[in-house]
Amino acid sequence: MYDALLRDLVDEAGHDEDLVGLLLTGSLARGDALPGTDLDLRYILTDGQSRPFSSESRDGVLLEQGYSDAAAEAAKIDAQPMNVYAHLDGRILYDPQGVLARLRRQAQKRFDTYQVSEQERSTTDFLLQCCQDKIKVALAGGDLLKAAFVTGTASWRLMEGLWAANNRPLPPNSSVRPHLKDLAGPPDVEALYARLFLAETPERVQVTLELIDWIRARLA
Repeated sequence: MYDALLRDLVDEAGHDEDLVGLLLTGSLARGDALPGTDLDLRYILTDGQSRPFSSESRDGVLLEQGYSDAAAEAAKIDAQPMNVYAHLDGRILYDPQGVLARLRRQAQKRFDTYQVSEQERSTTDFLLQCCQDKIKVALAGGDLLKAAFVTGTASWRLMEGLWAANNRPLPPNSSVRPHLKDLAGPPDVEALYARLFLAETPERVQVTLELIDWIRARLA
């Protein structure tokens, strides 16, 4: 189903004089898509052109289509490091002028040379300390529900901290799990991630505290 639809989209791109690139992103490009997943597509337009984001159903598949010209796409990679993952994970479907290949090289360089700013390190450390303190106070007071609530609301903050402690750009939400492999630590980070979200509540709270300790020691 996806292959036939992608062939149609590539054929259409080849007949659109304002398009110079088509990139498939997301789980289908990475190879970890579940049945029924949508298609995430980035179209590169000729210089100075723009089109609004489009979301539509086609042949029973949801298409999420974003548009920008090469200069705007390059600026996004520089300004928002999270955008490197679309190009590093993406599958180039149409690139007659090599525009997407150049953007991928830029994204790889941005990824390889990325450095977390001191301000980001300091802010992340402070916010994780706040979460840590709240959880410890709740546990000391015998209020597991409150500790679990803080644990749940702190989960994205933990992801920010993990990538900051590893000096890597944070991936988009849906790309966090596949990119755990990029992290140098903590040991068994994929197992810790699974326990953080699937274990019983007391264990999830303890894993959160363990991760905060590991992260803060490396942000200091």
